[in-house]
Amino acid sequence: MVNFKPFKGLHVKEENINKFPMYSPEIYTEAEIKSKLRGKKISYIDVIRATFARGEAPLSARFKKVRKRFEEYLEQQVLEQDAAAIYIYEQKKPNGDTFGGVIGLVSVDDFKNMNIKASEDIVEEKQKVFCQFLDIVRFQSNPVLLVHESNPKLEVMTELEKKSKPIIYLTDDFGIIHKMWKIENRLKLSQFKETIEKIPEVYLADGTYRVAGSVAHSETVRKKGKGKGKDFLWDYDHYVMALMTSHQSFKISEYNRLIKSIGMTEEEFLEKLAEHFTINFKGTTPYFPSQKHHISMYLDGEFYGLYIKHEYRGKPEGVGNLDAYLFEKYLLSLILQMKENDKRISFIKGTGNMDGILDLKKAVDNGEYKAGFGFYPAPLPDLQKVADLGLKMPRRTAYVEPKLLSGLIIFDMK
Repeated sequence: MVNFKPFKGLHVKEENINKFPMYSPEIYTEAEIKSKLRGKKISYIDVIRATFARGEAPLSARFKKVRKRFEEYLEQQVLEQDAAAIYIYEQKKPNGDTFGGVIGLVSVDDFKNMNIKASEDIVEEKQKVFCQFLDIVRFQSNPVLLVHESNPKLEVMTELEKKSKPIIYLTDDFGIIHKMWKIENRLKLSQFKETIEKIPEVYLADGTYRVAGSVAHSETVRKKGKGKGKDFLWDYDHYVMALMTSHQSFKISEYNRLIKSIGMTEEEFLEKLAEHFTINFKGTTPYFPSQKHHISMYLDGEFYGLYIKHEYRGKPEGVGNLDAYLFEKYLLSLILQMKENDKRISFIKGTGNMDGILDLKKAVDNGEYKAGFGFYPAPLPDLQKVADLGLKMPRRTAYVEPKLLSGLIIFDMK
């Protein structure tokens, strides 16, 4: 059971809403980032502009500039602050996929006590940077993603709220429509809080390093005694902004792998693969895996189906059900002597269908890579089992949606 509560959200005024938020900088090209940074337009990237000045000043100095710019936006009333509220969020993609849920705050102790379970390993450098960001900048601009089983009562309450006019309506650069509704009525807040806090199992689906950084920041504040008061429950330094979403409003796609070299002949490679995989030659016909434990391989212009032999599946319990783990163990490590962070390995997001395989084929045909490997999307119960056992899954086992905009709603921790 999680501790869920409202907060005084900040969002840009309507006249600037379409150009203000942005996705994580990682999804944009360098040219797109430079284009967004041109001028001094009212935008979230303008708020965090100093973070892109790499090498010009220590990170702490750049973060101080971010906080200063954020406070200028507050003083200029570019951002408006709500009374304590929770938010209903909906995202609709051009292909019709629709995601959403409820945004509020959850306690860092829910992560520490495993009331919210996580299965993704932490990238320590990212954790340290985000902890420092929170120490200095003191705001959160992108909710972490929490997933839970369908809750009929919560769904009915949410759909009723969506019949009213949203406070935010925008279409982003990718044609995705974002809507947000605000709930600040005390009775409704109490009903949402009670319903959400009765949800039995909650899992962290996206935002691992931000959660880890938030936990580290919270511990730093406690050690220094810099909290706002003795009442921990109302000290914003110990909370994480989160989107609660159900299985029905959540999608898992695969991450595929590209290998720059295999260090042996094709015949030698296939011979070694045959020990742990049943190999099915597909020729030039693109092959998308039809089920778990089937992997598509593209090598020297031809496709193969690699089927993990039954005696190696499910071992050890939990991670042994993940194809990413079995691939790493029996192919990367055993045959190619590579670890998952080897620079000869690249990752490419799949699509859950043949389009991802064709993207893989194109990357190999361009000549930079020797082989490509396509996966079947990891089933959610397998990811949850890993979390239930307190284990960690391999890096980039799953690509999850929705991906959320930074700056759509902001949680000021001061």
